[in-house]
Amino acid sequence: MSDPLSQGLELEVRPLKSSEVELIRWLLEHSQACHHHLTEQIPFLTVASKCNCGCPTIDFALNGTPVPRKGEKVISDFLGFVEKELVGVMLFETAGKLSTLEAYSCSGQLERFDFPPISTLHPYGGETT
Repeated sequence: MSDPLSQGLELEVRPLKSSEVELIRWLLEHSQACHHHLTEQIPFLTVASKCNCGCPTIDFALNGTPVPRKGEKVISDFLGFVEKELVGVMLFETAGKLSTLEAYSCSGQLERFDFPPISTLHPYGGETT
């Protein structure tokens, strides 16, 4: 694995927060394709690294081993709100392993923010409040 710092990441080894677990479960349950079987991995996931730009994006380790990002595929993609700003949230997998939970500011105006509350999530083209 290449140096995470050269990829805009910083090492952060920690357990998942309960809010992150809930978000991952929700994203799996509401994905367009059936990825429910991946919920079995959640108890074995930890955070291996995080983005250093101010967004809450995290990369996973499964059973203590960082999941490679090369070959990642988006398996769930929704929009939500943080501080009345529209953000995107995506869940990725690599070769059948959950790999990344990403969030981004749609306007680029949010510099530091957290994942949006589940209550604000909606699909692209869905209602926007």
